[in-house]
Amino acid sequence: MNPNEAKIRITRIPRFIDRIVNQIIKETIPFSADFAWCKTPVPFSDISGLKFQPIKEGDVWGQAWESAWFHLKGKVPDSWKGQKIVARLDFSGEGLVYSGDGRIIHGITNGSVFKEDFARDIVHLLDTCKGGEKVGLWIETAANGLFGLFTEPDPASDSANRYGHFEAKVNSIKLCTFDDAIWALWLDLKVLNELVNNLPEKSVRRARIIRTVNEAIDIYNDSRESVDECREVLKQILDIPATSSDLSVTAIGHAHIDTAWLWPVQETIRKCARTFSNQIALLDKYPDYVFGASQPQHYAFVKQHYPDLYEKIKEYVKQGRWEPQGGMWVEADCNITSGESLIRQILHGKNFFKDEFGVNVDNCWLPDVFGFSASLPQILRKSGIDFFLTQKLSWNQVNEFPHHTFKWRGIDGSEVIAHFPPENNYNSQLGPDFLVPAQERFKEKGFLDEFLSLFGVGDGGGGPKAENIEMGLRQHNIEGSPKVNFGKADVFFHRLEEYKDGLETWVGELYFELHRGTLTSQTRTKTANRQLESRLRAVEFLWSCLSLDEYPADQLDAIWKKVLINQFHDILPGSSITKVYAVTKKEQREALRHCDTLLDKAAERLFDTDSDSLVLFNCLHNEWSGVVSLPPDWKDCLVRDDSGNHIPVQLEDEKLLALVSIPPYGFRTLTKYEGQSIDSQIQHDLVLENDLVQYEFDSDGKLIKAYDKRSEREILAAGKAGNVLTLYDDHPNDWDAWDIACFYEKHIIDRAKSVEVCKHTRGDVCQVLQFTMKIGQSNIMQKIVLPANSCRLDFRTKVDWNEKHKMLRVAFPVNIRAEQASFDIQYGYVKRNTHRNTSWDQAKFEVAAHRYADLSDNNYGVALLNDCKYGYKVHDNIIDLNLLRAPTYPDPDADQGSHEFTYSLLPHDGDLIHADVIQQAAQLNHPLIIFSGYKAKSTTAPWKLEGDGLSLEAVKKAEKEDCLILRIVETKGCHSSGKLSVADKQAMLVETSLMEWEDDEVITCDKTVELNLKPFEIRTYKVRHGISQRQGT
Repeated sequence: MNPNEAKIRITRIPRFIDRIVNQIIKETIPFSADFAWCKTPVPFSDISGLKFQPIKEGDVWGQAWESAWFHLKGKVPDSWKGQKIVARLDFSGEGLVYSGDGRIIHGITNGSVFKEDFARDIVHLLDTCKGGEKVGLWIETAANGLFGLFTEPDPASDSANRYGHFEAKVNSIKLCTFDDAIWALWLDLKVLNELVNNLPEKSVRRARIIRTVNEAIDIYNDSRESVDECREVLKQILDIPATSSDLSVTAIGHAHIDTAWLWPVQETIRKCARTFSNQIALLDKYPDYVFGASQPQHYAFVKQHYPDLYEKIKEYVKQGRWEPQGGMWVEADCNITSGESLIRQILHGKNFFKDEFGVNVDNCWLPDVFGFSASLPQILRKSGIDFFLTQKLSWNQVNEFPHHTFKWRGIDGSEVIAHFPPENNYNSQLGPDFLVPAQERFKEKGFLDEFLSLFGVGDGGGGPKAENIEMGLRQHNIEGSPKVNFGKADVFFHRLEEYKDGLETWVGELYFELHRGTLTSQTRTKTANRQLESRLRAVEFLWSCLSLDEYPADQLDAIWKKVLINQFHDILPGSSITKVYAVTKKEQREALRHCDTLLDKAAERLFDTDSDSLVLFNCLHNEWSGVVSLPPDWKDCLVRDDSGNHIPVQLEDEKLLALVSIPPYGFRTLTKYEGQSIDSQIQHDLVLENDLVQYEFDSDGKLIKAYDKRSEREILAAGKAGNVLTLYDDHPNDWDAWDIACFYEKHIIDRAKSVEVCKHTRGDVCQVLQFTMKIGQSNIMQKIVLPANSCRLDFRTKVDWNEKHKMLRVAFPVNIRAEQASFDIQYGYVKRNTHRNTSWDQAKFEVAAHRYADLSDNNYGVALLNDCKYGYKVHDNIIDLNLLRAPTYPDPDADQGSHEFTYSLLPHDGDLIHADVIQQAAQLNHPLIIFSGYKAKSTTAPWKLEGDGLSLEAVKKAEKEDCLILRIVETKGCHSSGKLSVADKQAMLVETSLMEWEDDEVITCDKTVELNLKPFEIRTYKVRHGISQRQGT
C-alpha cells in the first residue's frame, strides 16, 4: 500500500464512524410534555404544588440559573416490539430524570462549551420492549450547562450579560429505539481508529488494522446481518493480545466535581445526584466496573437531599465497587489553608468515611489543586494517609516535572508515595488516544508495570459513560494498548508500596508553575478565612478551660464545616463566579458572628463581672506585647492592670490606645479609673522614632531612611526607598483570575502619590503617620504605626479599589544579601532561592507564604509580615508583597471596593531562628480578644508549655472522646525541648495521631512532662481523666 492509498484508507475510517453513529438511534416519536417553571430548585416531594402547562420541542423554558419540572408521557409503538427503548432528552442544560413513581433514574446534560462529547442525552428505559408500553418520566431541569453559563471574558459594567447568560430550550424530548449492534460496532471502530492514530506510522500492527477495518467497511450495507459480519472481521484484529512489554492500567471511574466554580454550591448538590445516579446505573450494568469519589461533603449532600440514592452508594461501597477516596472534607486549597485547617479537613473527612462506610481512607486525592505545601507529607502521615495523588503539575508552564511515581518528602522528613497519572488529566475517555501516549510518557516505565487512569467527565460532574467502560473492556488485552483493568485506587497504591525502595525522592513543596494569581484574587474571602482560623483557635482554647460537659461541640462542628467547604480549591483561591462569593461572604460573616457569640458565652462562665474592667486574652505561646485599642467608653479614662500598675495610654482619633503585655495562653485584667487621658501630640516632621529604630518618609509615603539604632546599620539598600506602592498592568495570557504573567514586571502603570498633607502624632504608646494617596483610579489611606517598645513598623492600609486588570504591590529593597529567603507555611517555613539561576528558580516569580517572608544573612535580617496576604516575591534584596488584583473572569466584580489590611516591616538581629519574626507574625495575626465588663479569676489557662521553638497550636475537645486534645508544633526547624504541664495532677497524657484514633504510651501528669521534638514535628496528645474543670492558677 503506497502512502497516498494509505492516507485515503485512513481518512475513510473516521468518516465511516461519523456515519454509523447517527444510525444508533433508529426510530423516534415525540413525548407529550408539560412543564412547571421554578425560580429556584423544588424537590420532587413538592412538585404537586406547581402549575404545569404544555410545552414542545423548540420552546424556551428558562433563563440563567432557573429551574423547571417536566412531565413526559409516551407510548411505545407496537411496531417497535423486540427493540431496545431509550429516551433522548436535551433541555439545553442539565437535568435529573425520575421514574413515574419518583425513583431517580439518570442525570442528563447537553454537554459543555469545552467538550461536546461530555453530553449525556440518552436514558435507557427498556432492554426489550413488547410494544404498547406506557412511559412516564419526571425531569428536574437546570438552566445552566455542565460548566455554568455562557460568559463574556471582560464584560462592560452596564452589560445585561455581565454575569453570564443562558437560554434553555427544549431541544429533544423523544422516545427512541436504540440499536445495540451498531453501537457495539461503533465502539469497536473507535478503539481501532484511535490505535491507528497512536501507533508508529510504519508499524505492522497499524498497517493490519487499517487493512482489516477497510475490509469491514466494505462489507457494511446498512443491514443487521452486515453489522454482525463487520464485527466478526474486526474481532480478528481486536483479539490479538497485548505484548509482554505493554504496561497495565488500573482504571477507576472518576467524576471530579468542583464543590463550586462556574456554578454555586447549591447547584453542586444536584450535580452530585446526577453524577452518582449515573454511576449507580453503570455499576448495575457492568459487574467489573469500579467507581470512586472523594469529598465527604458531597456524600453528606446526597445523604441529606437524596437518601434513597445514598443507600445504594452504601451498598456498593460494602461490595467494594464504590471507592470513597481522599481524606479531606473537600478537595481543599493547599497553599492558603492553615496547618490546623488542613488537619481538620482530614479529621472531618476521614471520620465521615469511617462512620458512614467503615472505611479508613489512606490516600490524599487532590487531582486539581494548585500546588502543595511542603508541610503536607507530615500532616498526611500523621493522619494515617500514606499515598498522594494529583495531576495538576502536568500543567506546569516552564518545567516538566521529572516523575510520575515517587516519594514526596516534607519539611520534617516525612514521606508519602505520590502518583501523578501520566494521562495528565482526570477526564480520560479511556481510549487509546489517552492510554497509549500515557504509557509512552510514563517516567517510571523502566521498572514499574502499571499506572492509574481516572476516566470520566470531571469538574462539572458526570463521570464515565457506558462507552468509556466498553472501550476499557476492549483494551483489557489488545496489542498496541496498555492492558486495562478496572480496580480500586487503594489497591493500586498498596501495590506501588512494594516498589517504594526503588522510587526517586522529591524534597520540599510541589510548586505549581501556573495559577499564581490565586494567592491574591478575591482577597476578602482570604481575609475572612484567616480571621476565622484565628477566631476558632481562641474559641476552642477558652472552652477547653471549662468543663467538657459544657463544650459546644455541635456548634463548633457546624462552624468548622462552613470554613472547610469554603476552603475548596476554586473558592478560597478566588477562581469562582460572583454567585459563589455572595454565599461565601454570608457564610463567613455568620461563622465569625457565631464564634463571637461562643466567646461571649465562654466569658460568662470563665470571668467575674465588673463594669469598670475588661479582660484581654492571648491565645499564643509567646507573650503578646503591643498596642491595643480599648472600647469607646474608655476614651476619657486612665488604666491600670490587675497588679495595680499604670498602663501607658494615648488618645488617637477618639480611640484610647494602650501598650500592654499579656502572658502566653493568658489573661490580663485592665481597670479604668477617672482621669484625663492625654491626646497624641501633633508633629510636623515625617520621622517615626523610638529608642530602637528611626524611620523617615517622603511626602508620598515612601520610606526613604530606616536605621536600626541597636545594630547601628541601615535597613534599606543604599539610595533605595521602601513602601513603594506600584500599580502594574495585569493581563495574563490565559485564566484571568488564576494567573499572573511573568512579564508584568515590565508594565508599571503608576506609583502612589500623596494627595493630602500627612498627619503625624506622637504619644506614650506609639507614633502614627497618616498618608492619603492616589494610585490609578484608586485611593489609599495608610496609618503607619511605630509602637514605643518595638522596631516593628505597621502599615495599616485602607484601599478604595477601582481598577480592572491591574495589580497593586508593595516593595522594600533591603540592605541584605542572601541567596535564600524564608517563607512562612503551614506549621513551619521553607527556604527559596532569591536568584533566578535556573528555569526552576525563574518560574517561582510569585510564591506562597502565610504570615511572613524573611531575608536574613548570618547576623541580621528583615521580614515583611502581613495579616491576610499570600503572594510574595523575593528577588535579590527586594521583598515584594502582592496586595490586590482586579481580574474580570470568572467574577467581573472581583475585589472591587474597599479593603483593609496590614503589612509590617520587621528588622531584626540574627537570622530567622534567633529573631522574633515568628512570634511577631503570630501576634499580628492573632490580635488580643477583649471581654468588656469582666475581670479574670486568674492569669493563665489550665495548661502550660515551656520551650523555645515549641508552640501549642490547638487545644480542643476530642471528636469522639471526653478528653482534651493538645497539639504541639516545633516551629523553628530545630531539635527543640520543652515542658508541658496541666493543672490536674491526676490527668494522664496520651500521645495520639492527628485523627485522635490511636493511643500511644500513657504519661501521668503528677509532674511536668519533658518534651523533645524534631524539626517541624507535630505532636498531638490526649489529656484524660478530668483536667481541671476550672481555670488554672
